[in-house]
Amino acid sequence: MDPLATMTVAALHELGFEPMPRYEAALAEACCRHTPLFGLRAYGDTYREVAVDPYWMATSLVTNAEREGDGAGRLWSLAACTDDPAVAAEIKRHALDESRHARWYVSLLHLVFPGAVDDSLAGHLHDLSPGYSQREQPVPVPGSPYAHAVTVDDLIQMNIAEIRTRIHHLLMRPILQAHCAPAARDRIAPILERLLVDETKHIGYTARLIEAHGARDGAPVELFAERLRDFNDITEHELGQRVFEST
Repeated sequence: MDPLATMTVAALHELGFEPMPRYEAALAEACCRHTPLFGLRAYGDTYREVAVDPYWMATSLVTNAEREGDGAGRLWSLAACTDDPAVAAEIKRHALDESRHARWYVSLLHLVFPGAVDDSLAGHLHDLSPGYSQREQPVPVPGSPYAHAVTVDDLIQMNIAEIRTRIHHLLMRPILQAHCAPAARDRIAPILERLLVDETKHIGYTARLIEAHGARDGAPVELFAERLRDFNDITEHELGQRVFEST
């Protein structure tokens, strides 16, 4: 099995997810056909090369906050339009996490690079999170192309995106610790840990839904491979721009 697939499955098992043979087989086959660029040593080396620049790292945290906020809106629309209440509840939970993550990235920015943003920008950064709460009922975001019931294609794309984001977290953690003043390191550690656990949970619940689909209609190997190839194309483009963000 590809090392990235092996690491992903091991992380799910460590977090308590049961083995999902159809999902795991589809992931392994996709990685065999299209080696994930974001799992290669060269990808990590490039990340570390650019992330030593504090300006780049601070900008990356802002971009992550923005993408998490946007992702929360997409998931909110999916949750609003998905008929199965159990599935909708899981997508809503994911949206709440993404909304919270947008705030956490801003908190990391302030902790790691204190004084990097002025008061006017700080207000804008706060607004990057849609601020969803558990009490709210999801409604489609006006004009969103994600205002439809979730499909297995959506789930596969979400799953691959979360695997890639988890890799980014693993790369980011030691770099942020190195940029951070010693007095603040104990404050950023729990945020980083929660982010990593949440992203692993997102891989897990989407994997479980893909597994359930496979039990009904067969493992979606071809679609999984196609979408991983698409992510490789996106990753190659972003790598040329030195972009490593959550999606």
